[in-house]
Amino acid sequence: MKPSDSGSARPAAARHARADRQSGRPRRFRALTAALVLGGLLVVPAAALAADPPFKISSADGTSFLTLGFLAQPQLETVTTPDGEATAKNLFLRRIRLVFGGRATSKLTFFIETDSPNLGKDTAAGQKVGDAIFLQDVILTYAFGDRLQVDAGLVLVPLSHNTGQSAASLVAVDFGPYSFLASDPTGSRVGRDYGVQARGYVLGKHVEYRVGTFQGHADPAGTAPFRFAGRVVWYPFETDTGFFYSGTTLGTRRILAIGAGIDHQQDYTAWAADLSLDQPIAGGDGLTFQIDYLHYDGGATFAQLPAQGTWLVEAGYYRRQWQVGPFAQVSGRNYADAGLPGETKVIGGLAWWISGHRFNLKAGAGRIFRESQPGRTQVVVQGQVFLY
Repeated sequence: MKPSDSGSARPAAARHARADRQSGRPRRFRALTAALVLGGLLVVPAAALAADPPFKISSADGTSFLTLGFLAQPQLETVTTPDGEATAKNLFLRRIRLVFGGRATSKLTFFIETDSPNLGKDTAAGQKVGDAIFLQDVILTYAFGDRLQVDAGLVLVPLSHNTGQSAASLVAVDFGPYSFLASDPTGSRVGRDYGVQARGYVLGKHVEYRVGTFQGHADPAGTAPFRFAGRVVWYPFETDTGFFYSGTTLGTRRILAIGAGIDHQQDYTAWAADLSLDQPIAGGDGLTFQIDYLHYDGGATFAQLPAQGTWLVEAGYYRRQWQVGPFAQVSGRNYADAGLPGETKVIGGLAWWISGHRFNLKAGAGRIFRESQPGRTQVVVQGQVFLY
């Protein structure tokens, strides 16, 4: 979640693996140990997650403060190989993040987040993703008011609703599989880039705008033009005013967002159109729905990103009485070049919202379809502990 959910194994991991073999410890014992660790993270009592915020340090006069937190998502995943002859199995940490945020002055706030994605996951080379930790978000925000806020640092590029969501509040197990296809070509970190943007809420806070200038891909001489991106959203009801968009509010807010965005550098252009709905239902239940369309065209600038249209549809229902709810996500992509195979991914499952977004468990099963290849089956079980 490059930083966009890939990495290389460390030499230490190889040494540990050899030591395990030399000591005669079978691989299944190590898997059992990892499973116990996963189980331990998932049985944290919900009462221990009740404080809000969990860790906060304030100045004597209360004008400045620092809040600390973390996100951990242990995950079990199985998926059949492309030839359909075997099943790849992984037990790893999908995300492990440290979070720092707060207020320096009455108008200046900050947010800093690290990540170590897919920690322990097997790679195609037969190694495990190492413990590399990097900065994913560094956002300094100066607020002139609701109409104008200026963000600077390592900032999420404004494009679509799904690319702007928080990983801690998703209704499904993960983001859409095609939401961050431009990250590697543009040198971004899971949709983040170095730059500055202005954002705000106008027309009675029913319209949001975001427009920014970013470093983008740099050529060897450093003469490449900057990257520009912008987004506009209409909220007929409540307004989603956070820097990161909400996934599901679990029946607590009524948010309808209709948006569009564009991302451009040299010959590369991506544009998006999306609609998302978070709707309370009688009895405290909630319905969450979104549909996103993203069109990428790397042009001559990013030949590795051929022209293609991608789409995402997902929905979830929250049953407050039982703290559970089903979810489903369907996504696909089609290339402009008919010679490139299209792809569709379908996954559905059940979420147990034990303590909302702070502590939950999701399980899903799905299929991956690619033209001229056998279908693949995927099973995912993911836990989440989030304190911030």
